[in-house]
Amino acid sequence: MVPLIGLAIGAALLQPADVPKLDVPAAIRALETQQVHQAPGAVANIDLDVVRREMAPDTKLLIAPFERGYKDDEHYEQVSVPLKKWADAKKVRLITVEGLYTRWGPSNLTELRQQTAYMDITGPALASVREINRVPVGQAYPAYQVLAPTSAQVADLAGKLRQNPVHNAPDRADKFTLSPRTIQEKTGFTIRVAALPALRPGEPFVDYAPALAAQFPDDIVLVAQGYWVEVAGKDKERVDSARNYAFGRYEIGTFSKGGTIDGRVATIITRLDELSRSKPFGRPQPETYDPARTIARYTPLAWGGSAVVLGGGALAGFALRRKRRQQAADAALLKAKAKAYARISELGAALTEQAPTAAAERYTTARDLFEQAHTAEAMAEVERIADEGLAAL
Repeated sequence: MVPLIGLAIGAALLQPADVPKLDVPAAIRALETQQVHQAPGAVANIDLDVVRREMAPDTKLLIAPFERGYKDDEHYEQVSVPLKKWADAKKVRLITVEGLYTRWGPSNLTELRQQTAYMDITGPALASVREINRVPVGQAYPAYQVLAPTSAQVADLAGKLRQNPVHNAPDRADKFTLSPRTIQEKTGFTIRVAALPALRPGEPFVDYAPALAAQFPDDIVLVAQGYWVEVAGKDKERVDSARNYAFGRYEIGTFSKGGTIDGRVATIITRLDELSRSKPFGRPQPETYDPARTIARYTPLAWGGSAVVLGGGALAGFALRRKRRQQAADAALLKAKAKAYARISELGAALTEQAPTAAAERYTTARDLFEQAHTAEAMAEVERIADEGLAAL
């Protein structure tokens, strides 16, 4: 495996420095008088009319910016605890969205694409409302069209990519900045990258990648729309596997903390290089990087049975989804869970393809045990295993 030096491997947790922290006291003041509060800096699109229609009077919805700038369990202490205390005191059920993360998430690739390409959390928010209302979740995600591009659209975008292998649309804030030449020197792959803005709700999803790959048969074509990246190339199975890997192993904090197209593409290309040049399972790995199956394996604890493990975020939501237990036991478990998850997130973000095998093994073990741990003591053991992985780096 040839590492992509300087290409921000594992950098999918990065986000713009100007993303504000949630002003928790201000959010609480707003929620005192509003059923829904969208805090400054929130990035998610949401159809509030659809969600409000199913919200009970005792339900509140907070839409917050990406979680950022917190160390260890600071987020738990500074955000989760005060929000939960307020909700308990007011006897309201609080649904918190941070970035693109909430208590519910996508259950298949179609929903994953809808949430990330449109930056739309209408489906997860609506599913969360139905869950706490104890009614069937059903089809919560909005339906949208998937279209092949017109010949004119293909000609226009292909023309731009012939002039320059990287096309950053003027209205996309997160630009692709990595060097295709450096990537080719390190991996042998020639790439074409089109970075397009997130889609607006109601727009069709235009699937550019296959048509563009036909225009550039010797290249790997990557088309980003919002946080979604569609990939096409000669070896579809490996290309798809590499993309799915990027939405699995390195993306623990993407929904809650944000991400960059540089980090996402670097992860995809690094994984594709590994699949092409060496034994991809030479070190311990999670069983699969197909999100459709990873969802089922890692979801039950982190996403209430519905979402790929892409984000951390509002850890208080874990306790809210469970049957109420003794308050002291709940608090102890929640705090231990937050600390364990923070350690796993830190380890996952630090892993690169050149990381020691021991660190990768500890990461995989910690993720597996996190799913199975249901006591504060068991969570402490998960945290210890993640710490061992960090020590091995």
